Amino acid sequence: MDRLADTIRQNLSVSQDILSELKASSYQPTSKSPEALRAYNQGLELLREGKNLEAATSLQAAVKEDPQFALAYSRLAEADSALGYDSEAESSARKAVELGRNLPSREKYLIEASHFRISKDYTKAAEVYQNLAKVSPDNPDIQSALGSIYESSGDFSKAREFYQKLLAVNPKDTVALLAVGRLEIESGNPQDSLDPLNRALSLAIQVDNQEQKGTILQALGIAYSRLNKPDDALQNYKQALEIRRRLGQKKGIADGLSMIAQTYDGLGKSDLALKSYNDALQTYREIGDQQDTGSVLLDLGQFYSDRGKYDEALKLLKQSLQIQRDLNDLNEYALCLNNIGNAYYFKSDFNDARIYFEQALQIREKINVPTDLALTVHNLAEVSTKLGQYEQALTYHKRALDLYRRADDKHGAAMEAYTMGTVFEYQGRYGSAVSSKKQAVQDFRATQDRSFWMSEALSGYGNVLSETGQFDEGSKTLDDALKLSRDLKNDALVAQVLNWQGDNSFYRGDLKAARSLYEQALHTASKKADRNQLLVSKLNLSKVYLAKEQPQSALVTLKGVSDQAESLGLKYLSIECSIYEAEAAIQLKQYARAQQQLERAVSQSENLGLRPLLLAAHLSLGKLFRQKDAPADATQHYRQALSLLDALQKEPGADKIMQRSDLRANYTESDRWVRQHQ
Repeated sequence: MDRLADTIRQNLSVSQDILSELKASSYQPTSKSPEALRAYNQGLELLREGKNLEAATSLQAAVKEDPQFALAYSRLAEADSALGYDSEAESSARKAVELGRNLPSREKYLIEASHFRISKDYTKAAEVYQNLAKVSPDNPDIQSALGSIYESSGDFSKAREFYQKLLAVNPKDTVALLAVGRLEIESGNPQDSLDPLNRALSLAIQVDNQEQKGTILQALGIAYSRLNKPDDALQNYKQALEIRRRLGQKKGIADGLSMIAQTYDGLGKSDLALKSYNDALQTYREIGDQQDTGSVLLDLGQFYSDRGKYDEALKLLKQSLQIQRDLNDLNEYALCLNNIGNAYYFKSDFNDARIYFEQALQIREKINVPTDLALTVHNLAEVSTKLGQYEQALTYHKRALDLYRRADDKHGAAMEAYTMGTVFEYQGRYGSAVSSKKQAVQDFRATQDRSFWMSEALSGYGNVLSETGQFDEGSKTLDDALKLSRDLKNDALVAQVLNWQGDNSFYRGDLKAARSLYEQALHTASKKADRNQLLVSKLNLSKVYLAKEQPQSALVTLKGVSDQAESLGLKYLSIECSIYEAEAAIQLKQYARAQQQLERAVSQSENLGLRPLLLAAHLSLGKLFRQKDAPADATQHYRQALSLLDALQKEPGADKIMQRSDLRANYTESDRWVRQHQ
């Protein structure tokens, strides 16, 4: 990162005394034991080859022969760190620093640099290694360490410089080739990673380096995952896992299980994914690998969140948050804040969601990784939509879409297109909504997505097709969405699809089918206490009662819904509910109460730009004044309704909207009244 480089430059400007001290000292490992030195040199060579398991064995032998051998403890810490034994690595690194206080300067500073690196204090580690590089510019261990530090800090271009220096000296350096391939993946260029990774694999096979072979196959699996080739990814992950199990490389086993879990999750194979996640978590905890424990807790939290199990998700995510805070890992910390915000969002706790999203945004704006930043901006757009701040939501969406496109992130752009479509729906811009959601579904299909987002996009697209009178296509799309939601075992999504299938039947005029589906949605939402879909289901049932002129049943169903929606910040739902309550009051001839609610709904809908709700309020006011024998007022509201209906059907892509039985009947009634009272 730029801040790391700036800090290092500032520190280097005041390190001349250290440089002089380094130049004056010679460099030889300090030990009086020939056996310890022999084991140390063997371990060092194995480390350079990426054979960390064998290196750890040799270095353990070195410190056994000479318990005062500081540099051997330092190298042992590096091997243990690579193997995921964080506690052992930190213990050995501290022991090395304690033993090395009186060693020659080069040896002492090398030990300190390694300690800073293992404790993830990358700024201090880079400063010391840079000083060492000034007096030993051709030392491959120092070049490799600097590359690793800059890679871990997110400065991929700087890391690439050091790895390329190593390859310029030794083009067959498998560790450096692997690192270059890994950098391409991390930089968002998985296709460019395949050449260095395959070259590294070929070299590892030639010299029968099984540990490196497993690591390279794992990296190839990640590359294929990023290239949306899950079958190729799984093949490589499984080959890597087989090697690592044979070697007894526990961190490698857990890494493989974690990536296999992610792949199964993306393919909709939930049971296999969950087993692999839990096996990975258990193994990381066994070896004391805090960083990866935090990462897999994040993944598991997302797994449960995707399936509507938000309380389980929050428990896991908050465990991960504490780990990321302790490790001072800003990238993972921001991701964790973002995912906690998501869980609160899906629990319909939008104010808590906004708090976590805003914290994540502050960190991600400093880190400035476009796709990560875009995701949090997108989430703030979603919260703004739920809270009725639609113009602010569109501003956020446009910023996020621009960030995704600049990063060539097709999945992110698809997600943004979908959610922008939802805002267009609220505004009654149905043609734009159809276009956006159709594009989103096409893009998700192109990436072979089978996750929450594909189910959400399918169901939302099916719904907007129904809203625009395209019932058959909408019904088919909703059927596909329901199957995927059930495959994902996400009851919140299932309830949403059932509600939208009910709307499809309602718009066709099939009240019996609509009621059955709404009741199924209510039952499903009740099982998981999904407040949003619970309220939507009750509102939808009230529509059926009102269509059958059963106002008392509607009011019983709607009791408390508007207030709960308002308390949750669900502006659209709250206004919609107040309109249906007013409609029930009209049927009960409680005109004063109905008029007050409808006039407030008109004001709110106009201010927020919600044309569908504004239309519904004007239609109900027209009916109210007609029944009150106030024809002039009725005519005024029916004219407003006709104007809105004409505008809706003129939207490109919404030309079939008048095939909806509810809108067609209202248009006919309004038009007849206005013609009779001109």
